[in-house]
Amino acid sequence: MKISIIMPTYNDEKHIASSIKSVVEQTYSNWELLIMDDGSNDNTKEVINSFKDTRIHYFRQENKGQLVALNNLCPYITGDIVLMLHSDDSLYNSNSLKTNLVYFSDPTVDGIYSNLHQFFDSGKPDEIVVAPKRMDRSAVKRLITLLGSNIIFDHFFVRRSKFESNVRYNYLKWYMPYWLNFTDENITSLNLKYTPETWYHYRVYDQNYTNSVIGNFEVYFTRFRSILFLSEHLTVPFPLIQKELARRFKTTGLVFDKKASNLHIAACYKANLRSMKQRTANAYTDYFENLVKFYESKSDKILSLNSNIEVHYQPSEARKFYNDLVNKTLPPLVDEIISQLQVGFKTIQVKNSEEKIKLNELLNFLCIRIQLI
Repeated sequence: MKISIIMPTYNDEKHIASSIKSVVEQTYSNWELLIMDDGSNDNTKEVINSFKDTRIHYFRQENKGQLVALNNLCPYITGDIVLMLHSDDSLYNSNSLKTNLVYFSDPTVDGIYSNLHQFFDSGKPDEIVVAPKRMDRSAVKRLITLLGSNIIFDHFFVRRSKFESNVRYNYLKWYMPYWLNFTDENITSLNLKYTPETWYHYRVYDQNYTNSVIGNFEVYFTRFRSILFLSEHLTVPFPLIQKELARRFKTTGLVFDKKASNLHIAACYKANLRSMKQRTANAYTDYFENLVKFYESKSDKILSLNSNIEVHYQPSEARKFYNDLVNKTLPPLVDEIISQLQVGFKTIQVKNSEEKIKLNELLNFLCIRIQLI
């Protein structure tokens, strides 16, 4: 089986050589490494080109963020298995591909995951982040109990068919946990196999994307979105209390198999806001607070928009949305909708099915659940 390794990178001349080297030194040789340079302005390209291996393919785009970079690599994938590797991380050892690929001999296995090995640029001793040993319906309930905080790391190692059907929608499009499996009637997990062979080496340092303001904004933005999608099927009562219990005692929590009310969504969002303000105040914006007010509102207002209904954000463009929020450069349509969140509305009028499709996409992006008329 051929493995396609997809790697987004941005201004990572310091670490990317180590990451590429961990791939080149693999004992399993049937792989391709697809690298998308997200508009780097350092020597990242020169470092990549120093590797004279025909299995390495370099691409470049304007600076639009990691998810856009990964999406733009999709047309070039030719392997049977797809693995994501960040350019500041590395494969754990030279046998990481060979020892883990054997699990895919079982055709029922959609992908694999394992414990995460963390190493620190500061010199702090390495740590192991222990993963749950089972991924099934209980994993989905634990996810909503933790208010969208992922229970396994997002560096996927999956069969290509599941990459196309699940990962591209969940993670690359909506930036939710890649392993979710949505059906018309239910939400469960892909059939992921836990492996004792750790395969991912995760670097922790001050410049980690998740330590940045925009990185933290994206983390919470995706948690809000995960809650929105999961709440179509699940309700978690007393979310703040349950999250703390689940976090401390590794429990699943009390979750009802029914669609959440708007007030339940508001409670979940409030709990996440509390965490967000404690963790990174700079990533917080009034937009999140206004979402809570919207879901708490009992307004019957039918909103008629003055702005033209157009697509202004792709679902993965959280960075662009954040910049527009803080710089007050939101497109008129988006600004008009967000300005109405505080007073609330029950639905929005549209003129035709084309407008309905565009507006539905935008509302999902903005974490707003309503019916359009």
